[in-house]
Amino acid sequence: FTSAAAIKIAAGEIGDLVGISDWDSDFLDAVEDIFTKYDQIRWTDAVLGFTSLLILFLLWLLQRLAASQYTAEVQQKGFTTRYYLWRGLWYVGLMRNIIVVCSAALLDYCLYVDDENPFIVIGYIEPGLQSLDLSVFAKFNTEWASLLVDGLVIALIGLLEGLAIAQAFSKKNRYEINNSQEMVALGVCNIAGSFFQAYPVTGSFSRSSVNSESGVRTQFGGFWTGLIVVLCLLFLTTFFSYIPMAALAAVIIFAVVFMVNFCVPVYMWGVRKLGTVSWIVTFASVLLLGIEYGIAIGVAFDLLLVVAKNLRPETHVHDMGQGVILVEVNGGWNYLSVNYVKEKVEEAMYWDRKRFLFSHSTSVRAIVLDMSRFTELDITALESLRGIYEESKREGILLFSSGLLPELEQDSVAFGITIPNLPTSAEAVQAAKVEVGVVMALQAQVASVATDGSAYGTFNTAADQADQAD
Repeated sequence: FTSAAAIKIAAGEIGDLVGISDWDSDFLDAVEDIFTKYDQIRWTDAVLGFTSLLILFLLWLLQRLAASQYTAEVQQKGFTTRYYLWRGLWYVGLMRNIIVVCSAALLDYCLYVDDENPFIVIGYIEPGLQSLDLSVFAKFNTEWASLLVDGLVIALIGLLEGLAIAQAFSKKNRYEINNSQEMVALGVCNIAGSFFQAYPVTGSFSRSSVNSESGVRTQFGGFWTGLIVVLCLLFLTTFFSYIPMAALAAVIIFAVVFMVNFCVPVYMWGVRKLGTVSWIVTFASVLLLGIEYGIAIGVAFDLLLVVAKNLRPETHVHDMGQGVILVEVNGGWNYLSVNYVKEKVEEAMYWDRKRFLFSHSTSVRAIVLDMSRFTELDITALESLRGIYEESKREGILLFSSGLLPELEQDSVAFGITIPNLPTSAEAVQAAKVEVGVVMALQAQVASVATDGSAYGTFNTAADQADQAD
């Protein structure tokens, strides 16, 4: 999402960077405009735009150099004159965005001759603040159905976008966010803004990028941003009308370009290949359909992967010897996976009948269910487990479990399932082998009684005794 959104935003700003007024913001349309509207480029705006990008890059390098120099200086010699010099240069690099914007506005003001602007500028901004207006709420009486549907869609998309942007910058700048707090903040801002006909409030990728690259580190940065916006609307709208769009485009492009990272899918491929597929789907959706739809499609696709993984959890069946089979399920056992897990257990139960090849066992005498990874057993899983339990009793197969949580063990007992549960699978396998040995010894003893009745004379018939006398 972040890489695609950064590319999409940067592509949408190319028109302002080179002075093309009717530039499309959609990625595909922007790519088409590169080849069809190049003849509309204004050389003054293009020079200013690329010069602004160069200055931003040089000031960024200055900030990084100054940071390393003043850190080394304070560690070696303390707070010397050189330290304060490098610290001052670091602040200069930190303020690169406002330096570029103000310098470009001043240049436009100086070159403004005979009502002719050398650059495409923001233009006239009406001063003042929006007044309180409750008249729009009257529409709810007649259009409540459409307003409700549209409002829910806007709220959902805005929430997804805001949380996605917050997560992206929290990873980049290494801090934690509280999703509940983010949702409360968005809700309160939108409720307050509705009384002033404000745009729906959500996270802004481009503005967040500018804040991140400007050194903002706390939520109090939003307070200063709001205060400056209010002061500018009240007193500085005339000055802002001279700001060239090329300079603003350069600031936005330079801020978002650092969010592009194609190393993530490469690393992800070695860890989780389906994660790379999800990355590609989200990346393409954001580029082709837009940020809002791209996020929704990415979330939906990842949910499908989660459901698919739960439908067929990774299951391993091991022959432990002496007729003991270990079944490991690396996932949950719920209504999604209940049939698949039961099928795997039944395959282990009738392993010899299905003519599977074994290295040790010739027939299945005990099943060990490794349930150490189970965090829940819903009603369908309990019903399935009871079916396996009853079937194993009919077939004369011993059933053991390992690693089952105490609360889940209590649930199974309350459901009429009494299976010996041991802490680890190794202990369960060993206990199963001991039980199998005992059962086999008893079966051998019973067999010997059946074939050699003389061992127990009290059960011999008179005919048998006569035969023995002869």
